[in-house]
Order: sequence, then C-alpha cells, then structure tokens
Amino acid sequence: MENDKIENQGAQSTFTRYQRVKEILNKASGDTTPSYQGYGRFWELPLQEFLQVTIYGIRMIAPEQQARGGDSTCCAPAPTPSKTGCCHAAAPAASGTAPSTNTGVVPGRGAASGLIIGLKGQCPFDGTQFPRLPWDGTPVSDSDIQFIESWIDDGCPADDSSRSHIQVQENLVQARARGDEAHPLLSSPTNRFRDDTGNIKVRKNVDFLSPEELQRFQCAIARMKSYDAYYQDERSFGFWARIHASLCQHGWEEFLTWHRIYLYFFELQLQDFDSSVSLPYWDITGGCDDEDVKAAIFDMTQPSPTSKTDNGVIPEAYRCYIDAAGIDALKKGGAVSVENLQKLESIVNQKFNSGLRLFNKANIPYGHDKGGDNAILDQLGIINPLWHRYRWPGGDQEIIFQSYPTPGDVQRILTLPNFFDFGSGPSSDHFFGALENIHNLIHNFSGGANPNYVQGTQPENRIEPQSGDMVYAGLTAYDPIFWGHHSNVDRLWALWQQQHPGAGPDNPSAVLPPWTMTVDQSYSIQKLGYEYMLASHVYPTESGVPIAKFKSANANVHPVVLQKHRRAEVRLHKVQYVSRAGFHIRVFLNSPDANVNTPIRGNDHFVGQLNTFMGFCIGGPGHCDLPKETRGKFDQRVRAHKTPGNFRLDATDAVTKLRAQGATDFQVNLVVLNTDGTLATDALKMDAVSLNFID
Repeated sequence: MENDKIENQGAQSTFTRYQRVKEILNKASGDTTPSYQGYGRFWELPLQEFLQVTIYGIRMIAPEQQARGGDSTCCAPAPTPSKTGCCHAAAPAASGTAPSTNTGVVPGRGAASGLIIGLKGQCPFDGTQFPRLPWDGTPVSDSDIQFIESWIDDGCPADDSSRSHIQVQENLVQARARGDEAHPLLSSPTNRFRDDTGNIKVRKNVDFLSPEELQRFQCAIARMKSYDAYYQDERSFGFWARIHASLCQHGWEEFLTWHRIYLYFFELQLQDFDSSVSLPYWDITGGCDDEDVKAAIFDMTQPSPTSKTDNGVIPEAYRCYIDAAGIDALKKGGAVSVENLQKLESIVNQKFNSGLRLFNKANIPYGHDKGGDNAILDQLGIINPLWHRYRWPGGDQEIIFQSYPTPGDVQRILTLPNFFDFGSGPSSDHFFGALENIHNLIHNFSGGANPNYVQGTQPENRIEPQSGDMVYAGLTAYDPIFWGHHSNVDRLWALWQQQHPGAGPDNPSAVLPPWTMTVDQSYSIQKLGYEYMLASHVYPTESGVPIAKFKSANANVHPVVLQKHRRAEVRLHKVQYVSRAGFHIRVFLNSPDANVNTPIRGNDHFVGQLNTFMGFCIGGPGHCDLPKETRGKFDQRVRAHKTPGNFRLDATDAVTKLRAQGATDFQVNLVVLNTDGTLATDALKMDAVSLNFID
C-alpha cells in the first residue's frame, strides 16, 4: 500500500506533512467513507475547503487564534437540556488573582479543532453525541494525533518550504527512534492513554489534574447530577449519595474495605460517561495551598482568632466562581438585581472557598433577596459541579485547627503495625482507629458551620442548615468533595498496605453490602483497576518501530510536585518480546546527548539499567508475534507468554540530586545496548515512556 511505502522510506521520504496528515486519516478510515454531512473524506478536499469544513456545527479546523473556550460543549445534553451548558471550562485567573494551580498548557489551535477533539474521542465525539473520529474506522495513535495537531498549530501548511531540507527529508518517527527528535508529551488525559492501552487507571492529586482532566471530571459529575430528578436511576448522583446514607460503615474494621468498594463502583459509573475519568484525591495536608493551611493554623495561636466559621482552605477544583457566561445567564433569568449583577462583574473568575465568601467579596448582602441569592447559588453549581452550596469549610481554630493533621501526623499513623489501630477495630471490639479519627475531623472541617444559621431553628433544614453536608453522615456524599476526601483515605490505606504487606482485617470472607464483593476482594487496588499518583507525564511511542535512543520533551513538572513527591519513577509501558538476544536499557534524566559511551558511575543523571531476557523463536512462523490484546469471552487460558510487559525504575535519587543542582524541569533519556555494548537498533518496541511522581 502507498501508506506502507511512506512508512518504510525513512530518511528518503519527500512527502510533506500535509500529505502525511491525509495518509494517517485515510489509513484509519480503511475502506469506509461515512457521509460526514455530505463532505465524505473531507481531508481530501482542496486545502482551503478542508480548513472551512463544519460538521454538525463543529469546525474541523479551528480558525486562527482560536483556543477552546468555556461554553456548553463540554458535556453531553442532560435528559432535560437547560439553556446553558452542564458545566463550563476552567476559568482563567482574573487580574490580580493567583494563577490556577492545575497544570497544563492552554490549548492552541490544534487542540481547539474538531478534528483533534474527535480523533482523541473527547466530548462530543465520545459516544455521547457522535462516535470517535474517524467514524467506522480505527482509532488513530496518540503519536499520529500529535503529528496532526502540530501541523494545525503550525498553520496547516500545504508544503514544508519553511522547513530546512534535512527536516523535509526526515521521517519523524524514525528520527525519534534514533533519539534525534524528542517524543512529545501526551496532550490528552493520562487515563485516555491508559484506557486505549488496557492499563490500570491513575487517580491523581486533584491539584495537579490538567485543565482537560479537571473539565472531564466536572462534566462526568454534572452528567450524574442531571439524572437526579429520577430517584431510582442508578446513573444519578443522588442515587449514590443515598447508598452512603443507608449503608456506610464506620467505627469498625469494614470502614476502609467498604468505602474502597463504594468508591470503586461510583468510579465505574463515572467511567460509563467518560472512560478517561477517575476519582482524584484531596491531599488534606497541603498540596498547593500548604501556606494557606499553615496560616490558618497559625491564626489559632493568636489572642483573638479572626473567625470561628467559614475560614478554611479547600482545593481550587472545589471552589466557586462566577464567569461571564454565568452573568449572562443570570441576566436572562431576571431574578438578580442590576445592582448585584454589576457587583458580580467586579469579581469575575475569582475563586472562593465558599459561596458566602463570594457574596462578601462582591459586597452583596446575603439574605436580603432570597430569590436572587438562590439564582446566584444555582448558577455557581452549574459553572462548577464540584462546588456545593452547603459547605462552609473551616471552624473554631482551637477545635478544628488544633487537631488538623500535619504531614508528620500522617507519617506517624502510617507506621502503626496493627490494621485495627490504623483503620478501625474488629467486629468483636469496635473502635475508631487513627486514620478514621483524622477522617472524621476532615468531614467536620470541610462541611463547617453555617454563619447564617438561626439558633432555635431545625439544624437539618435545607434553607439555612446549621452545618455543611459533610458534617452529616446521611448527607455527606451529596457534596462532591466527599469523593476527593475518601479517595485520599483510600490512598493512605494503599500506602499503609505497601509498608505492612499481609496485614489486614480478620473478616476476609465478609460481604460488603449492597454489593456481592467480599472484604478480601478489596485488598488490591491494582486488581480493582487503579493506582495513585501525584502526577504522571506520558510520552507515547510508535510501538511498531524499534527505539535505539529515546529523548522526551520536557515534562513541565509543577514546582509543588517536585517539592512534595515521596518517590519518582520512570516506567516503560508494554515492552514487546523481540526474537533476539537479550539487551539492556540505560535510563538517564536531563541527558539529551546520552549514548553508549556516556558514563554511569558517578553520574548524577543516571537513573539505572533495565535488563531484558529474550531469545530466538523456538516455534513456527508467527509463534512469537505480538499476542492479541483480548481473547474470547470464555477463554480461560492464562496470559500469553509473549504478552508485553512494563518496566519500572526508581528515579527518586536522580531527581533529588539534580534538584539540588538547580534543575527545575525533567526529561527522560534512554540508550538501548546489545550485550557487547554496541547500540541496539532492533530491540526495544513499546507503547510509551512515563515519568511519574508519587506522594
């Protein structure tokens, strides 16, 4: 085929990037040609027509200067569509406010194009409105999507006259395999790659989700909330909140096991809406707001504490803000006075730890106009589905912050050798363990007390309750921050399990209602399909092309990640069995010129060496080919002996040494060697390399 010819020409290829874009899309489409509203294979149109193609209202190539905005496109329609979208994109920081703590680069023209959104399978091309592009074809690899996205970012040139002669001649895939070009950082969510390659998902620190990862999580929560009017619909947010109200386990050994399974099934429901979503965790000991937590604790020591309510700090992802679209919606609704709308315009895109603090900053007297207040609060929930109106984080400093856990407190409880002392007591002797005790405090802190509660009225009323929903076990799961808090509790148990292998509760066969799963089925988070990471930086590779040297783009590691991480690792994903002698992979950081002669002893950039054990094929033709990803439904054989595997290498020491020398960003470099020390050019085939940080 012509496309195979292009792939194999290597350095002799004279095809332009534009021709390569068309070949990628044609290959993925195969023999099918959907109508695409009458355009057919729209990429084969004359270039100027291709740039103007709009399918079902979505521009395939975004106009110049356009980046993805914050309108209603982020979520699929709810059962009863509202006039505004189900959620908004993350707001930019307002002038004079702190920048967003969530990492990631603002999407450019390529990322804003419907073609790239569709190839990545992002909403609305995630099956909610339209299938993934190309329709009726096969998914395009991450590296090829990145290639097309870069072509769009560069202005969609018809030829490569602006590039040097050498650049025109180079085949980008081969150049990367030689280490001459950097493998780009994955632009789509980490879990999109994990889902496409059949790996377990990652639950990340909520402070370090990329803007797209956060937006997808917000939209999945919004989708669940859109079904709340249907009381018995298991897709609804309220359905899952009521499970905790009826069946939650506290004060004994099933506290940790029951909640792990509860989160597991809730996460599966989110993934039914968007398979790239997982439950992020809220690191209660600081994250990006470590200084704010310290300030609140310090305030406790002052003679006259500034406040006893609504004075705490929560992650930015769970805060509220008003944006321009929200103000427009309020104007159309007519419930908010012109004066208060003008006041809201003065705080556009500023983020607040509670709705009341937003009202105070805008100088809107809360409670004077109930109809207008409720309209504003409702709009805040539309803008950010992770915010909750019944939440006033903080409390009396002498009670809450006196006991607020520090990183040292968490480290101490992780050293407890007994599961019951760590988690909670056995069925024969119920008591709250050390982790559950901290868990209880955070519930009270994050819910807080309502400053506008009227003494003598019903404390649980839904107009002005005495406390936030996180304070009440029967209401707590209605607050989205509950899931971040419990994901962190589960993470701490997983970390404790690593430090105390084999230790656990004494009722492994007990059933965890309302599910049929048993306690022992909750022990392994890997078997449940997830792991925890502070941050993950993924570099997809072309799995069919062997890599001799690997060079990644910079990982853009957040400074707080470098400060807080407990362990760093380099991971090679799905390394294939190759019929040849074993080989060795040397791993470096920040060594773009590393080669077979680069010293490893005394080299602070050297991470370590991975050693493979291969061999020549002992069977007939095809015996050692890459095995199928899946087998028949009733095939009970064990995994194929040539199934690709993952390598992990601890990079903590190398990161620490380079940071001490002033390094602020990191790059992964690999050199592949034969056993005689020469460069191995036919050995390493894999799906990706990642640099991961774990806290």
